[in-house]
Amino acid sequence: MNEPNRLSDKEYWKLKRYVSCWLADGFKKDEVERMVKAKHPKVPEEQIASLISSSKTDLPTYFLQQKINRCKIIQDIAGDDVCHLLDPDSKEVTKIKETRLTRLCANKDEKMWLLESIYPAQFTYNPFEATRLYREKLDWFYNTYKPPIWYENIFYSTGKKEVFKRNELPDLYRQFFTHLVKNHEASFLYVLNWLSNAIKHRNYCVLTAIGNQGIGKGVLGEIMRLLVGEKNFHTSDTRLITKDFNKKRIVFCDEIQILKVEHVNKFKALINDMIEIEGKGENAIEIKNYASIYVASNNFDSIRLTDDDRRFSIIELTDEKLINYMSTEQISGLIEPENIKELAEYLWYLAIDKDAMKTPFRSSRTDEVRLAGLKDWEEWLFDDYAVDNAGETVELKNVSESVESEFGSKFKPSRRALKKLQEVYPKKFTLQYKALETGKRAWYVKFPSLQESRNEQ
Repeated sequence: MNEPNRLSDKEYWKLKRYVSCWLADGFKKDEVERMVKAKHPKVPEEQIASLISSSKTDLPTYFLQQKINRCKIIQDIAGDDVCHLLDPDSKEVTKIKETRLTRLCANKDEKMWLLESIYPAQFTYNPFEATRLYREKLDWFYNTYKPPIWYENIFYSTGKKEVFKRNELPDLYRQFFTHLVKNHEASFLYVLNWLSNAIKHRNYCVLTAIGNQGIGKGVLGEIMRLLVGEKNFHTSDTRLITKDFNKKRIVFCDEIQILKVEHVNKFKALINDMIEIEGKGENAIEIKNYASIYVASNNFDSIRLTDDDRRFSIIELTDEKLINYMSTEQISGLIEPENIKELAEYLWYLAIDKDAMKTPFRSSRTDEVRLAGLKDWEEWLFDDYAVDNAGETVELKNVSESVESEFGSKFKPSRRALKKLQEVYPKKFTLQYKALETGKRAWYVKFPSLQESRNEQ
């Protein structure tokens, strides 16, 4: 009597024939294991292992030959001799070496015909081109982009299917986003617009969520992961500003620290249309940038905002933990594939102004983050001393002595300290090197007038 879920003898030998063919056709054992589990998900692991290890691999390659006959064969024009079999009946792509392909040919003429049938293509990553193989003028391109699960049927339909239009935001996500932004309507709408722009185009402003732990910032990142697909999502930390990334639709920077001027400049470079990455050799290459960036942190002083910042869109956030607002089942439901599909269908047709999305979103939390990035003496210099001396040019040593008098000698800023502060906040004051009546030269600090300060706000 067979054990529960074990294959019967008839089922075992039938599946064994398939396994032998798959192995003979060049599939790896782990690939075959996945295919077996897809057909028989409840079969014990040991029986599957036995079935694969005992199968022969020298059967006639009938299935492979049939696949070749119906597939387009693509080869990387800048790569090795691996061929990619693009099957019109499947989203899966089979890889096989050119030498193995040619060994299947019966004679020289058939071999020449096969070689002439190979598409020499440039391998590219293009999420905006909903097809695997396409042509631009005289060049063929093979698209390595892999769509998210909810978009697969549309992507592989070669234009025959469209995303279903959903007119209302699913209640589950309305509840989550309302909680996350503390019922702040402007932040609520901005998050939806940002997500819509991320799956259809790309965002030039960084969605920035800075607030308490456990309120849902990480859950938002998981929602993004499923909206764009696992292969198109990347989670990083501070290393992002010193390490290149490519072929992504969303990059989630969790607990990032952007405090130094050079870090700010490197981070801004990640927003450009073209991004520099390490090439196959030693030289770096530039490729098209498709990524939107999402930043989350528990610390208000994790980002040192500059006066001329045009990148960070800082939304309002709740202080209440998500688990106190939604049940465990509801939170789990936020990342269920079917629910993600409904959210994507709503976001896909959401009307957005792409030009408006290039302007950073401001909220009261923006000012909180800006102040948190300042030291006490810096905040006093900007909000008290600069106001009292608006429109004046003050000798630098007097400014330093005033700070020392207010905060103590260890906080007395040097010229270099003020120079660094000016690099981050160039509109707060200007350093000047002027001649004195005695013929000597000295450093001065020029503060803008109150009217100039208002014009900059």
